[in-house]
Amino acid sequence: MVGVNIKSLIYSLAVGLLRLLWRLKGGRNITAFGHTLVVTPDTTFPSYRKLRLPNGGCHSEIVKYADYVQMHSVCKFVSQLRTRPVIVDVGAHHGAYAVLIGHIVRPFGGLVLAVEPNPQSYRILRSNVRLNNLEDVVICEQVAVSDSPGIMNLALDDSQSQITSHKSNLSITVETITLKLLIDKYEIHSVDLLIIDVEGAELPVLRGFPWEMTEVKKIFCELHPYAWADFNYKGEEMRQFLIAHSFDCYDMYFQKHTDFDNDAYIGPTLFAQVDSVKCRN
Repeated sequence: MVGVNIKSLIYSLAVGLLRLLWRLKGGRNITAFGHTLVVTPDTTFPSYRKLRLPNGGCHSEIVKYADYVQMHSVCKFVSQLRTRPVIVDVGAHHGAYAVLIGHIVRPFGGLVLAVEPNPQSYRILRSNVRLNNLEDVVICEQVAVSDSPGIMNLALDDSQSQITSHKSNLSITVETITLKLLIDKYEIHSVDLLIIDVEGAELPVLRGFPWEMTEVKKIFCELHPYAWADFNYKGEEMRQFLIAHSFDCYDMYFQKHTDFDNDAYIGPTLFAQVDSVKCRN
């Protein structure tokens, strides 16, 4: 136990010294998928000392860690887009996706709409966009997304922050808006990629998208069934939504999910149009 505590202390001191160095330098440099990104010292970015993201391009190599599969898939898809790509990132947190995607789509006049309700995370997101000179590519909105506009409580928990009906000492009130209102605001007619990571509010976010008016080509949605009850819906409602919109749901292990009776965490998933899946088979 003493040895573990000493290792933890050494690690904490090392991280503290690194953050001090990054502050003195004005930011932390990260190389990922052929792009050099600059982020604030407090940014949470999906990379580990022994399991780093590929340094080459989006088609460079197979990733070494399961959490990177979605990021690699997103990178490969976005790198193939041309003619002003439009990406909507709901639950952008510190901007790991938004900043990387911003670098990829900037040469093609692309737009990234990054949405984050947590004030502290939003400040880091804005700083990272500024550090990478992406203000003309990445638009940041400090709002929560749901199926109706209004005011709701946000339980603050860094990357796990979520909308809640319960008010507490750890929650704040935030503006809630639908994706339809956001998309109308920026006159978006087609979305190339929709990324959703909202800690259980997946179905309310999806219900607020203007499906009849706006095409969306690909959806990556992280699913948290254990939290769906907090948003007053069940797995059957998610299943019916997917059927109504002709989506098949695949997780990062290529498992197809048709029933959601289990409340276990599923994680990142791809929503694929049923017709497009049939065409490939």
